[in-house]
Amino acid sequence: MELRHLRYFVAVAEALSFRRAAEKLHLAQPPLSAQIKDLETGLGVRLLERTTRSVQLTAAGRVFLDEARAVLSASAQAERRARDAQHGITGTLRLGVIAPTANAWLAAILRRFRQAFPGVMFSIFDLTSTEQLRRLHDNELDAGLLRPPIGYSELDYEFVEESSQILALTAENPLAKKRKLEWRDFDQQAMVLMHPTVQHGYYDPFLAACAKAAAKPYVAQYANDIQTKMWLISAGFGIAPTTATLAEVKRPGLIFRPLPAGLPLVRTVLAWRRADTSPVLEQFRKFFKIEK
Repeated sequence: MELRHLRYFVAVAEALSFRRAAEKLHLAQPPLSAQIKDLETGLGVRLLERTTRSVQLTAAGRVFLDEARAVLSASAQAERRARDAQHGITGTLRLGVIAPTANAWLAAILRRFRQAFPGVMFSIFDLTSTEQLRRLHDNELDAGLLRPPIGYSELDYEFVEESSQILALTAENPLAKKRKLEWRDFDQQAMVLMHPTVQHGYYDPFLAACAKAAAKPYVAQYANDIQTKMWLISAGFGIAPTTATLAEVKRPGLIFRPLPAGLPLVRTVLAWRRADTSPVLEQFRKFFKIEK
């Protein structure tokens, strides 16, 4: 039994006429009759009662009609999904993001992508840049929004966003009352920083600017993720530079102030494995080009 047998049978069963079914299928009537006969012989079941004036379904034929329709529908869906997958219209994308990119900018991109490709499912992971790079290298992510440098030759990337750094602190901190901060103001200031194993050189420009002004802030507390870092700052453990996009999320007890001039913009890249030919990934990358 082949799919064509099912299609022929459904056509005859719905038309209750070999002549009308043959016209719909663009077949001659004798070959159609022969195909139905072959189907019944293969099943060992009579599906149709034929007379010179009418065609009627048997009890077995009515049951088989429902099953045949279901099989044909599943086959058509499988064909559509295969074609869609070939063009990146369906599938799954494993995406890593750093916390500062989980903002309105990224939400707008994901919204437009979802509208264009509703068949694509996301698996999104909030990860540090270091962890994203490891997972991309190990084929545990398809793409990552992270901070450069990349450090793996098999990964490719493109710049997709840049943002300034600002200072996160509490309203009770003396620096909050200054009209304009200077680099020397950070001398002996307690800092809450991401642990060196996960922060990917993020603080280097800030600390270099402090050192140039002979200011010596010190680390009062390390955190292993951004949310914990921001929570510790709001609890008064210290201050820290952070990406301006994080100020979009309101946190009780936390305020933000401009840093002194001179820091480079913080850049975000979209990274992926160069050898990955996934159509879903190709379509996803296009939406960042549109945004720019």
